[in-house]
Parts: sequence; structure tokens; C-alpha cells
Amino acid sequence: MALRLKRGQSLCCFPVPLPQVRAFGITSSATAKLLSLLPYRLFVRPSPYRPAHAHARELSLHHRQTNTNGIPCYHCSLNKPTTRVREARSTSSAAFSPIATRQLKGTHSTSTMASADASSASPAGSDPLHPKVNMPRMVYGTAWKKNRTADLVYQAIKEGFRGIDTAAMKRHYSEELTGEGIRRAIKDGIVTREELYIQTKYTPHDDAFLAEPALYPTITSQVLASVTSSLRHLAHTDSPGSQEDTSYIDCLIMHSPFPDPVSTLEAWMALQSFVPHRIRSLGISNITLPELQYLVADPRVTVYPTVIQNRFRRAERRWDYELRRWCATQNSTRWKGEKRTRYQGFWTLTGNRGDWPTQKFVRELAAAVPKTAQEVEALEAEAAAAAVTEVQKEGEQDGGEGNFLDGEPAEPEDLKSGDGDLGISLEAAWYALTILGADVVVLNGTTSQQHMREDLECLERVDRWRKTPQGKKVWDSCFEGFKALVGMPHS
Repeated sequence: MALRLKRGQSLCCFPVPLPQVRAFGITSSATAKLLSLLPYRLFVRPSPYRPAHAHARELSLHHRQTNTNGIPCYHCSLNKPTTRVREARSTSSAAFSPIATRQLKGTHSTSTMASADASSASPAGSDPLHPKVNMPRMVYGTAWKKNRTADLVYQAIKEGFRGIDTAAMKRHYSEELTGEGIRRAIKDGIVTREELYIQTKYTPHDDAFLAEPALYPTITSQVLASVTSSLRHLAHTDSPGSQEDTSYIDCLIMHSPFPDPVSTLEAWMALQSFVPHRIRSLGISNITLPELQYLVADPRVTVYPTVIQNRFRRAERRWDYELRRWCATQNSTRWKGEKRTRYQGFWTLTGNRGDWPTQKFVRELAAAVPKTAQEVEALEAEAAAAAVTEVQKEGEQDGGEGNFLDGEPAEPEDLKSGDGDLGISLEAAWYALTILGADVVVLNGTTSQQHMREDLECLERVDRWRKTPQGKKVWDSCFEGFKALVGMPHS
């Protein structure tokens, strides 16, 4: 059959360099000369947004797993004599998943299409494409840490952080040093890999792809290169890439959408091919609600985003209310009440410097929280003792709302005090309202060892204190002010 190659098309079933293919693919006579050199017949899969791809047809041949550009080719990886056009036109994750998994893991995997069919009829807890991922409520951010990244990641894990955020973007992150800090913490026995939540990002239009466009001619090739390097950098073993390597990433986040939705969809389908074997879940960052709705509405999207990561500040659509509401709706409908779709906020402090230092309810909360964990324990013990007494007196008094303490909590006007009298810092109070109240997972990028420890300890202290009778009243009052400011979608 005659084959006409247009500029930019690629052949994958024979070792002809791409420049030579382009040189021959201008006229029909040149195409005929090229075809005479081939030992088998080919057909071309056209696509509206990708270069055409040629495959062997109706002949049993020794297939190559990659094309001339090093891009995994599903059909060339199959040891089958026939390849159908309708299969060739499929760019879904079902086509890409087996080859991606075999290339990275070295073992055969089950078909993602079968997993997708099974997941459609599975409850949330047993969905093979959406396994449960234990995400901490505060994640350590590694942006702009440069050559200090490994030491800071190690220190953050040592101080109690169990979530790490990085990206395969050398301009602002050092993914390799992030992995070094993680491996050091694991080697020293501070933590195990199973206790950690690790997320990284694929960055569209990254400098590495723009510098060498010939090596990464398609979006799919960029995704493969990014994921492969991320798995190598973040491997928890000393020999990544070996047959015994069981490294995985808890969440792979697309750093931003492409300018056009078609390219975003292509990148997403390439990413979802790694789920759940080497990547447990997917997310997307710096996205608007219309862009997200367009993405998830496509029937080829079989892996839904479980992380939406945006700037949490007034200037970003009033603290991203609509996207937070979308996440809450997903949890109540798709996941049957489970918190499986999480909104992650960054710039939580730096992007809100005009709000948290000046809001009255932030200072009221900071002043009301006990200064030490021992004081919280005393309140908990007092409340427990009062509850026992109440049970013993059951039937002797009316069972209305009782105050089990020897006094009412201070009124808001009594909580105005200087910073020296605060139980926790204003920053910690804002974090607590954002995390415990608004259910936002916060990225914390502090470089201070003291702040690492205090931010985690204060959050735990507030969480325990707000459940005591005294703390609950003050917390509810302060959180009403926070909800009026940033909005709180119904879950």
C-alpha cells in the first residue's frame, strides 16, 4: 500500500532516524523510495493533535517497544500479528498502561481497561484506580530550598512531618535532593516508607523539555520522562530501577493545565496509565473550576483527581471557594462521604498577610488555646470526670446542656492581649482554622526547625482543645468569623 508521510510524522517499527523520515516524507516519489527499504507493510494512525504513528500490519515481526524517538509504543510492545485501526486510534490509558508499567517495573501488569471497568461498579473503598492514600493534614513544601533541600527534608521528617511535596522542575525544586533527605530519614530509622506521603509534579513546558524538543516531541514523551526521573529520584531504596525496586509515588500532580484543554487531556491520559502500579493517585495544580470540569467530563478520564492544589488567598477567587465546594461535592457524592478528594493550599500565610494578622477571631483563638499540652490534658481529664459524675447523677437532674467546668470560658472581649500572652502564635491559629475548620491540606515550607516543631504541635494541641467543653465554645465562635471571611462549602 502507498504511504504518504507528512512533516512531523514518525515511524516506530524500523530504525530510521526522525530527520531522515522527514526528509523522505515530502513527496510521493521519496515515500516510494523509503518504502522499498522496508521489509513489511505499514499503516498510519492520524490524529488531530498528535503526529501520525505508523505500525506493522498483518505480519508477525520482532517488535520494538519504543519508536525512533524513544516514546513507548503500545502496539509495538504487543506480540500480536494484527493491529487494528480502531486500536491504533485509541490514546486512552488502557493502551499506554501495560507498556508504561512493564518498562518501569520490569514485570507484566493487568490491563488498565479491565481495572477501569471493574472500578465503575466498585464502591469507593475498593476502587482499584483510586486506592486510599493517607494524606497528612500538613505537608512539607520543598520549593526554593536549593542545596539545603536534603537537610531540610530530613529535619522536617525528624520533627514529625509525614508528607513531602516536591516537583520535577529544576528551576524551583530539587527533586533529587528531596529523595536524598527521605532515604536518609528511612535509613536512620526515623520513619518507614509506608508512613510517608510523597507527592511530586509533572510540569508542562518545563525548561528541560523546551531545551531539547527533539528528545521530547510529544506530550506523552514528556510525561514518561518526567515520571521516570521522579521515580528514580524519590526511590526509597539505594538501587532504583532494579528488579527489586518497589518504589512508588503517593500522588503525581500536574503542575498546571496546558493552554489548550486537548493537550491537558493528553497529558492526563499519559499520567493515569501509571495508576495504581507506580503512582497511587493523581492531582492537578493552578487550575480553575471550568478547566477542571472540562477535564473530568471527558469519558477517557478513568482516574479522577484526588488533589486540587492552588493558592489559598483572597486574590484567588476569594480563597478558591468554588473549587473547594467541588471537592466537598466529590467527597459527598462520588466517594460516599469519604474524604478522598482533597484541596491543598499553598501561600497560606504569605498570601494572606493582610488578613490573619488583623482579624479579631484569629487573635481570640490564639489567646484562648492553652499554652502547653499538659493544660489541654488537664481540661480533658476534667471533662472526663465531669462526664462520669453526670452519668452517676442521671435521673436526678434534667438532661439538658450542662457546663462541666467551674467557670464559663472567657468572652471574646476578655481575650484581647499582647503577643506575649497568646497560647499559640497568630500564624498557628490561622493554620488551625484553615486545616481543622476549612478542611484544607496546607503546604508548609518553613526552614526553621523550631517552627517545624511548633506548627505541628500547636495544630495537635488545638485539635484536642477544641473538643473539650471549654474549647468548643471558643472554637465555634472563632470559626464562625473565619467562615464569614473565606466561605465554607457544605460537604
